[in-house]
Amino acid sequence: MTIKGAVNTPLSLSLAELKTLADPVEMVAVNQCSGNSRGFFTPRVFGAQLGNGSMGNARWVGVPLRAVLDKAGVKAGARQVTFRGLDKPVLASTPEFIKALDIGHAMDGEPMIAWSMNGTDLPFLNGYPIRLVVPGYFGTYWVKHLSEINVIDHMDDGFFMAKGYRVPDNDCFCVAPGTTPAKTQPISRLPVRSFITSIKHGDVLPRNQEVTLKGIAFDGGAGINKVEVSIDGGQRWREARLGQDLGRFSFREWTLPVSFTHQGTARLMVRASNRAGESQPLQADWNPGGYRRHVVETSHVTIA
Repeated sequence: MTIKGAVNTPLSLSLAELKTLADPVEMVAVNQCSGNSRGFFTPRVFGAQLGNGSMGNARWVGVPLRAVLDKAGVKAGARQVTFRGLDKPVLASTPEFIKALDIGHAMDGEPMIAWSMNGTDLPFLNGYPIRLVVPGYFGTYWVKHLSEINVIDHMDDGFFMAKGYRVPDNDCFCVAPGTTPAKTQPISRLPVRSFITSIKHGDVLPRNQEVTLKGIAFDGGAGINKVEVSIDGGQRWREARLGQDLGRFSFREWTLPVSFTHQGTARLMVRASNRAGESQPLQADWNPGGYRRHVVETSHVTIA
């Protein structure tokens, strides 16, 4: 891996050298695709019509990105750091996949260069031998097969920062369905999300028997502090019990025992809140890229 650009000492580090650069750190963090759940956008938007499964939570081991940048010595005037992987475009007309972080973020100790995932070497499809881990940020920044770090004195104007992976530049990162935003900004932190994972749409659940609902919640790093569940379509909400806290960038499991007294259909809903006071909206936001879906999810079941 090379480190170049606005640094005092350009570097070329082997994996062995990287591992001895600083004490290794361990972190549990969610990696979620920017377009996770895009298939549920209405009106439909261009792109892979993903369901809710384009995300994962893993235990990462590596060194802080800051340790590498400190070793190289960042020059005054640096504004961003760009990252390039070993994979290349198939077509000459396709822009290379290069992402950038502001220098303050790159140096704040959160981003890391990881070589281990869940106790083993990174699998090839997860970025072997090293990848960038940017906890709390969407997966577009988590560059796999990391091979080049470049410190620059300007804002990166490459396609995947200046044109791709952008959201409306306003408080909700959204616009009216079917419209085009006047101004955009790069997608960044994960919003609060939660899911029921112990049942699925169309399941049949028993009447007058206790059922333990289970699920997950996560956010961009403030940390989940409450999960609420409704079994009557949002009329009443009950607070769920939170599971083990694996860190503020991790999934937080939750459980709630419920029972149903009436036969027929039921709408189960879950919403989470974090320590920053952010929660999930009851109505879905919309943007042309199909990014950042974080609406309160509803599961339709039958009680019999």
